Amino acid sequence: MQREYDVQVEWRSFLLRPDTPPEGRPFPYPKDRYEEMSRPLKQMAAEVGLPIVDHEWIPNSRLALEASEFARGQGKFDAFHHAVFHAYFAEDRNIGDVDVLRDLARDVGLDDDALAVALNDGRYRAAVDDDYQLAQRIGFSGVPAFIIGNRGVVGAQPYEVFEYAMQLAGATRRDGTSPASASAPSAE
Repeated sequence: MQREYDVQVEWRSFLLRPDTPPEGRPFPYPKDRYEEMSRPLKQMAAEVGLPIVDHEWIPNSRLALEASEFARGQGKFDAFHHAVFHAYFAEDRNIGDVDVLRDLARDVGLDDDALAVALNDGRYRAAVDDDYQLAQRIGFSGVPAFIIGNRGVVGAQPYEVFEYAMQLAGATRRDGTSPASASAPSAE
């Protein structure tokens, strides 16, 4: 059974913790509490082969979001976005550090000097702010968050939740077939 739908994903910026200082801050929870909170996400990630490491420091993600907008303008958004996710989740790199972002930019074929200038100028600050304000108007308060048709899905969810949302939105699979009717996934 093919489990893919013919949909377009558009990543938008969201400042998860807008009060994080530019230099970042220590993770606010004790280690045992963090392990408990992150267990479901780590389990879902492991099921699809995505590594997630523990974090002791929360970087300010604003510059990474602005850098992603720079990459979008250069036609390299997907590659840069994936590089930022991997750097943060798999390598625990500080994605709020301009030097880290420059390294990632070079790795995906972007001009890291031009990126540094754009970040210094604040060229993409308004775009990030606009996306964040849109998310607030919609009512999103966390990530990941998705709009599928006229429905919102918040949080890392099992595939079945997205499949159900796609069905409700009337999406078709890439092979052209319509999904069979399904009931809402049960909460576990």
